[in-house]
Amino acid sequence: MIAKLRKVVKDNDIEDIYLTGFVDVEDGIAEFYPDLRFMYFKINSKFIEFESVNQFSKLRIKIVSSVNHNFAIDEDMIRGKSSISAIVLTQDGAIDNCIDSIKLYNPEEKEEELICDAIELILKNKQVLFLDPSFYFGINIGGVEQKKVWRDNLNRYLAGLTRQGQWM
Repeated sequence: MIAKLRKVVKDNDIEDIYLTGFVDVEDGIAEFYPDLRFMYFKINSKFIEFESVNQFSKLRIKIVSSVNHNFAIDEDMIRGKSSISAIVLTQDGAIDNCIDSIKLYNPEEKEEELICDAIELILKNKQVLFLDPSFYFGINIGGVEQKKVWRDNLNRYLAGLTRQGQWM
């Protein structure tokens, strides 16, 4: 799977970043509700699907052909997606938004997917994108600040496990 991921991202810019969710219309006003368990990067006409799994402790990464809606909604709701690239990426359009390096934290490679604790993407323009699947509602995306929050939370969790072991 790592070889497939390299092939998709090599020398290709991030074209877009999407959240999926649903639209609910109430009193004539439509509101988009994102499902933060899922995030999609469009690169080279393919989509890299990021999904928060294992009770929001791991990140599943797959290459898919389209943005999926892997959740149930009520019949009066409409499936939707929203581009967040203009909010997340520091460069306009796809210029210089090519992934220069990828760091997977505690990766587990399977044939059609990767599972990891988090992922750090460094773009050629030096922007850092850190995807943290341990956010309460799903995936949180940020830069080095988000990486620090993730690491601090992980250290607190590990320290708690150590203390629990001492109490037994």
